[in-house]
Amino acid sequence: MSEEEFYKLLIDMIRTDNHCQKNRIISILQDSKLSFEKTWEFTKREWNHYKEYIHILTAPSNIAELNQFLPYLEKKITQLYPTPNEYEYELFGIDIKPRNIIPNGEISQEIHFVDIQNQVLQEIINAKYLIWVAMAWFTNPVLYEALLTKKSEGLNIQIIIDDNEKNKTAPFVLESDFETYRLCITSLYKNIMHDKFCIIDLNTVIHGTFNWTNAANYNKETISIDRNPSIARKFADEFIKLKLRKQ
Repeated sequence: MSEEEFYKLLIDMIRTDNHCQKNRIISILQDSKLSFEKTWEFTKREWNHYKEYIHILTAPSNIAELNQFLPYLEKKITQLYPTPNEYEYELFGIDIKPRNIIPNGEISQEIHFVDIQNQVLQEIINAKYLIWVAMAWFTNPVLYEALLTKKSEGLNIQIIIDDNEKNKTAPFVLESDFETYRLCITSLYKNIMHDKFCIIDLNTVIHGTFNWTNAANYNKETISIDRNPSIARKFADEFIKLKLRKQ
């Protein structure tokens, strides 16, 4: 298992746990990295096994807070770590170290085929500045409530949806709470606004086949979570173009 795969599995395990601070822990971990340090020093505990250390590399400003969660993280990492008969190394220590942060953020991409609503929800929870949503169908009350919470924290929330009957009969009225644009595309043919993307902090974009509806949770859907400021700006340009079509 690679460092990246191990770290992703760790975050997924924490996400399904009932720790009262799990969202904060995940938020810090998503801005951090994990590193395996393999040595040639025998453990003298398991036969013919070498010592291995796991380092969590995070921003210096996160170290004190993350150290408070270290006993919890040690427990989860130990649960994930391979057993001695599967692996020639033995976990000999876990620590938290500072790392340099790239000013514009690191570029990454995650593809998800299952548990998509929770993946979207986590990205909303982690947002700090703005959330712009362009969604053909938006009737999901869980994601709606999450946006309300972020609005109460002072974030800029804007939404573009298609002006269709399903959106009109949603269990909430978006215009009552957010800057909302209902888009009706007129042409020689009957067209709809079919986009499905969400921009977060002009750094992350969630896009794919997943509409923000309850029904989408039971379909075969796919999303990509791209942490890439360049891609985020391109989606932001498209979002503004869609807004201007309404005006």
